[in-house]
Amino acid sequence: MSNRDAGDRSSGGQKNREAFRRNSEFLPSPELLEGYDYVVEGSAARILTMFEGEQKHRHDWENNALKTHTFSTLLGQILGFFIAVTVFVSAAVIGMSGNSTTAAFIWVFGLAIIVMAGLVWVYAKSMGQRPLFARPAMRTHFRPQKERDNENKNDSEA
Repeated sequence: MSNRDAGDRSSGGQKNREAFRRNSEFLPSPELLEGYDYVVEGSAARILTMFEGEQKHRHDWENNALKTHTFSTLLGQILGFFIAVTVFVSAAVIGMSGNSTTAAFIWVFGLAIIVMAGLVWVYAKSMGQRPLFARPAMRTHFRPQKERDNENKNDSEA
């Protein structure tokens, strides 16, 4: 087999993958639905119903993920605030009871921890931190686009 034959075969495979990508990401074309309906009567309506159900499921899942993310973010902020208040109140109580060295140590390290948490938050936001559901690695089972892109990339490199 010559290199030209291999190139023709891979370009044909590429065309098939492109056609699959166009037809699998969204609804099938009307011609394809008509073909399904010709083979099995009512199958086009079933495909549309299945698509609507999947879309509703995806929207419900993403809404639940957003609500969970919002709740966990708020809970983390509230608990972080109470930890900070506890550290500073305990440092003040220890300092008033006469042990100023220990109180200063607790206060300084408590402040350092809060500053480091703030720096981590600023760094994460500057890197475009997103909720878990929005990270591509966490949603490949909903939209397998990333895997197909990697396959196409590997095929074009070969």
